[in-house]
Amino acid sequence: MKQTSIDKEILHVDYSREGIPESAKNFMPSVYRDGEVYHCILGTDKDTGIFGSGKSVDEAISEWDKSYQEKKHK
Repeated sequence: MKQTSIDKEILHVDYSREGIPESAKNFMPSVYRDGEVYHCILGTDKDTGIFGSGKSVDEAISEWDKSYQEKKHK
């Protein structure tokens, strides 16, 4: 899948640590911070890709996994 170009700094995420959903371990989506919110994205944009947001990195990844599961089962 083509990745989006993000003008924010991409954060390093240890996808091998415990508690990370298998989907995130497999695809390793980009995570970045915008103000007080963290975003997790895989794809060219949040409308056609898989996107999640939260108040922490873990919450953003969890929301990303929910979006992934929804798209996977469509």
